[in-house]
Amino acid sequence: MENILFLNNDNVVKAKVKRLSEHIIQIITEEEVNTSGFHLVMDDGSPYGVYEDYTTLYREVEGGFLLSNDGSVYKGLELPPGPEPGPYEPTLKELQEDKVAQMDAARQQAIQAGISVTLTDGSAEHFTLTDHDQTSLMGLQSQVSAGEENIPWHNSDEAEHCKFYTNADMGRITSAAMSWVTWHVTYFRDLRIYIRSLKDEEEVEAVTYGMDIPEAYQSEPLKAMLAARQA
Repeated sequence: MENILFLNNDNVVKAKVKRLSEHIIQIITEEEVNTSGFHLVMDDGSPYGVYEDYTTLYREVEGGFLLSNDGSVYKGLELPPGPEPGPYEPTLKELQEDKVAQMDAARQQAIQAGISVTLTDGSAEHFTLTDHDQTSLMGLQSQVSAGEENIPWHNSDEAEHCKFYTNADMGRITSAAMSWVTWHVTYFRDLRIYIRSLKDEEEVEAVTYGMDIPEAYQSEPLKAMLAARQA
């Protein structure tokens, strides 16, 4: 099941979404027919699939409905005689791009889940890294560089108030956060290149986020990061 957000609705709903042809997508859901277009979104609401032009009801089916993005509608009585056409078989290119989108969603989830940082007193705190968090932490780096003390920030525990961190601790937090983001961005970019190089559908399907990327597809920055992790 995937998270789907119809453009005329603020509430995310669960649905099984499957591409049936170049212009038709099937949506299996308990929700009523909706032709406003939609996004596929992660648990935090960030979109990873944009389908804003699927605004025509192609036909209703058991448990859901089909939408088209070219204005086409189902005309069962006008179909030529013969067997029903088989399910749409996506091309290798489509499989690759679907896998890239899945891996990008996994990248964003991994980044936003955040990191645990050991502070100077030996305690560990967890910090989320949403887009807003990343932007704010980049701004705090300048305060660290300026030598400021008592820098306010908050960890991921919503039950805790914002509090002050020492310059040394904030240095650790911002450094760890930026390293975490850089790792995932670099890893994903190399993984994307690897996915698009594959010539076999089964190889594409077997790709998972976090897998070892063959050395031939590792960038120099990724190789350096891997070496540092193993040191």
